[in-house]
Amino acid sequence: MRQNLRAAAAVVGVFGLAATPAAQAEEGMWTFDNFPADRMREDMGWAPDQAWLDRVMAGTARLPGCSASNVSDAGLVLTNHHCVISCVTALSTTDANFIQNGFLAQAREEERRCPNMAVDVLTSITDVTTDIETATAGVAPEAFAHARDAEFARLTRECTTANMRCEVVTLYQGGRYGLYRYRNYADVRLVFAPEHGMAAFGGDPDNFNFPRYGLDFSFLRLYENGAPAATPNHLDMRFTPLAEDELVLIAGNPGRTSRLRTTAELAFERDVNLPWQIASLSELRGRLIAYSALGPDQERIASSALQSVENSFKGLSGRRQALADAEGFARVTAREGDLQQRVHRNRAAEREVAGAWTEIERAETAYRGMFYRYQYLEQRAGERSLLFAWARDLVRGAAERDKPDAERLARYADARVPSVTQSLRADRPVTPEFEQLHLSFWLSKMREYLTVDDPIARRILGNESPEALAERLSHSRLADPAYRMLLWEGGAEAIARSNDPMIVFVRSWDADARASREQYMTQVEGPVARAQERIARARFRAFGEAQYPDATFSPRITYGRVIGWSEPSGRAVGPFTYTEGLYERATGHAPFVLSQRWLDARGRLDPRGVFNASTSTDVIGGNSGSPLLDRDGDVVGAVFDGNIHSLGGEYFYDGALNRSVTVSATIIRAALSDVYGMNALVAELEGRPAPPPPQTAE
Repeated sequence: MRQNLRAAAAVVGVFGLAATPAAQAEEGMWTFDNFPADRMREDMGWAPDQAWLDRVMAGTARLPGCSASNVSDAGLVLTNHHCVISCVTALSTTDANFIQNGFLAQAREEERRCPNMAVDVLTSITDVTTDIETATAGVAPEAFAHARDAEFARLTRECTTANMRCEVVTLYQGGRYGLYRYRNYADVRLVFAPEHGMAAFGGDPDNFNFPRYGLDFSFLRLYENGAPAATPNHLDMRFTPLAEDELVLIAGNPGRTSRLRTTAELAFERDVNLPWQIASLSELRGRLIAYSALGPDQERIASSALQSVENSFKGLSGRRQALADAEGFARVTAREGDLQQRVHRNRAAEREVAGAWTEIERAETAYRGMFYRYQYLEQRAGERSLLFAWARDLVRGAAERDKPDAERLARYADARVPSVTQSLRADRPVTPEFEQLHLSFWLSKMREYLTVDDPIARRILGNESPEALAERLSHSRLADPAYRMLLWEGGAEAIARSNDPMIVFVRSWDADARASREQYMTQVEGPVARAQERIARARFRAFGEAQYPDATFSPRITYGRVIGWSEPSGRAVGPFTYTEGLYERATGHAPFVLSQRWLDARGRLDPRGVFNASTSTDVIGGNSGSPLLDRDGDVVGAVFDGNIHSLGGEYFYDGALNRSVTVSATIIRAALSDVYGMNALVAELEGRPAPPPPQTAE
């Protein structure tokens, strides 16, 4: 696993670049095969051994955009409510509003399958750096992305089997590649979800802030062959309270960090990408709020999208602020300058890097000229429209599946086709008016940014307004999963014959979108990846194994303590909130409204029970749902947020200010037992036989 890292470390003595990168004690999102046990032991007085790490790795899980933990031997999974809200929304109806009222399965027969949700559990990691380097040796920068992706496809195809999913993970910006093998569970059912108002108590005003009183947890169950999956490698939950300064760890799947990216890349983020995203999300947020105000059904339908948009808007605004701050960006430039100085002091290392930073600058300049076209035709096409996403998969899948696996777009490689099929087969509710909202927003912004005179924009819109075209497309037959599967199984011939308005629409300009994608891959992605690969080698020469890779939505582990912080103003923030604070914070007005269940339960709850907790652990988006672990590897909470200072964690970690926020295991148990009456679920979590069901009066 560590051959390449060790080789790089061995070279350190030859080139005399050895040094430890400046890092704070708690900093780092570490891979399970390169955990800094010695450093942690020195910093914290204790560190896990490999057996502990292996057990935790086997007991954690990944779901779309989030993390989770297996907490019983019968497939029970703990995660955040906001990680399953799309499932809750999909299962809700006017008569059964699980968003408003919560979902409580008192028996396993009542557990409901989530459409289009799968859970992955990591089983092994294999170093495939040599395979990628061999496949891309001598390849020109403009062709690098294609050659790399072809090798990715080969490795995943040869690795993937029934119920096992594989992916190649890029680490250290191309300095290392790992083949990650996951046990895949496609049948995932909802067990428990609190009322959305309780899970998201405090709403957007409290988001990325602390003190918090979020009940942001839910339970799922993994199924195999129609029965609960056997999960003997689960983690136990600990229901005794956390203590201040207690040592804790977090295992999960942080989504993305940019701590190893160059200043040219981050300047592009600061000046182009982030301002555009923030402006777009602001407008979309307004449209979603207006739609929600139309009635209770509209509020229910929009709840998942609105929460996602508000979270992204606030998160990206914080990241933009971190990069726009002169002191913050100075951290980025100082980090890069230090590495460049080390490289320049050694001729061999300098020859190896050979102008890589300049090449990335050139690629970022090229990106500025194609950015909006690439975003609106490819990356953000269709916005959040389900109908558009299905149509694109059908049109592209039909074309791609006729090609050799190595020549296909990555999404349609043999190893990924089952997940595309599952998405197309999923029975998800489609609301035409909600589809119109997303489609008209995308089409209007596409016309605005590409301009009215752009030939592709004119071809896409024709003589229709964005609103009229969106209304027409929203009546697509693709809302019917049976029709989608008919087209999918019929292949290219069925797609060519289809007169469905959304299929015709996507088919008519997909070549333009593909051309935009190809331009990006050859002029930006490939050259940047090739240059980053050389910078990564230089970084290994300088620092050896004493470093962690950027987050890549793959399993990582980090450590810290249960601790508060002091604001720059001098205000001290403690590490805990308590149940009594929830009732004090409630105003009776959104977003500080308590459900009737919680009003009724006040006398049954310990007013000093720990509700949410702050820890110094280094996490980022994607860690939502991650288990907070004690020294024994027991789950003591589920991570659901960070403080406002953690938003700069995309680019750097500040141990004095960056904090993770967790819903504690103590309030999880108290809520299940004393508020919701989920006694069978509590018994399962505690490893006890389920109590008999309550008797009903005749």
